[in-house]
Amino acid sequence: MLTRIFYVSEIAPGVTDVDMQVVLGIAQVNNRRLDVTGMLVQSDGHFAQVLEGRAHVVAALMDRIRADARHVGVRVLLEEPIVTRQFARWAMGLVRRDDMVEQMRLLHRDGCADEAKARALIASLMTH
Repeated sequence: MLTRIFYVSEIAPGVTDVDMQVVLGIAQVNNRRLDVTGMLVQSDGHFAQVLEGRAHVVAALMDRIRADARHVGVRVLLEEPIVTRQFARWAMGLVRRDDMVEQMRLLHRDGCADEAKARALIASLMTH
């Protein structure tokens, strides 16, 4: 069974753009191997990420992300079974969205109780 997880987290102090490029490169290699697709969005201060793949694989990735010192306060906004991947061609993409700094801060602080709103947020974060 496939699953999709959408989460936000605060970027830990000291994480640089070089760190992000290294993480992206490693994630692309590992995600291809694990058959995980998705998108990482970075704003000034927060990450938002969508991960898609087999449920047990995505759950193990989330455990690693929660333990990763580059993330502070991982907050899952949506977790759902899926039939079709939204990011089927992307082992992992990275988009910088500094126009959404405040929205991502509020998502991290308040969460998102409405699944339809969370899906719309995924679409808005990924639209460039």
